[in-house]
Amino acid sequence: MKISLKDFRHVVWDWNGTLLDDLWLCMESLDLLLAKIGRPPIDVATYQRIFSFPVIDVYRALGFDTSRTAFEAMSVEFMAHYESKRLECTLQKGARRFIHAVHARGITQSVLSAYRHDYLTTIIAEHDLEKYFVRLSGNDDIFAHDKSYRAPGHLQKIGLPAEYVLYVGDTLHDVETARAMGVRCVLIDHGGHAHQSRERLLAAGVPVIRDYEELLS
Repeated sequence: MKISLKDFRHVVWDWNGTLLDDLWLCMESLDLLLAKIGRPPIDVATYQRIFSFPVIDVYRALGFDTSRTAFEAMSVEFMAHYESKRLECTLQKGARRFIHAVHARGITQSVLSAYRHDYLTTIIAEHDLEKYFVRLSGNDDIFAHDKSYRAPGHLQKIGLPAEYVLYVGDTLHDVETARAMGVRCVLIDHGGHAHQSRERLLAAGVPVIRDYEELLS
């Protein structure tokens, strides 16, 4: 199953993990919370096995108290650490070059993310990418809830028929989001920098690539 950009007029990107290499920072932020309850740090294999949306399920899988008050307090602490070090995150290898290549082909681009909207717009500006995106859509809070409910509205604002839109993500939730939009989806596997394992991605029933350039053929 192969997908090529020549069949599309717009690309919807996920941000965290897909374009931004932030696995290490997410794990580091979780480790701070784990240490407070006397648990050992999480390793990459475990993280990739349990990571999902909504992220409260990740906390639940790690044995945290996920009552509303506890979850919200952990989320605030997680994000405080994440935001304090976000500028240390780089883009995924080849991401900037590929975004430019898509733009050069006259294909428009946007971002649909579970990241809080003002954080999303700020970090994209910090990476000098805002000129490439016609629309940015983030959540209205820090709790990384399901973003698929915002997907139809995002597509409507793009103003193109679904058959001309490609969604590029890195998790199973991105497949769910693409389906909510009625658009085709491709997942990118960043290996040791990925939020979910390749085995989980391959089970989604959509194309899985290892490099953005695979979409240019």
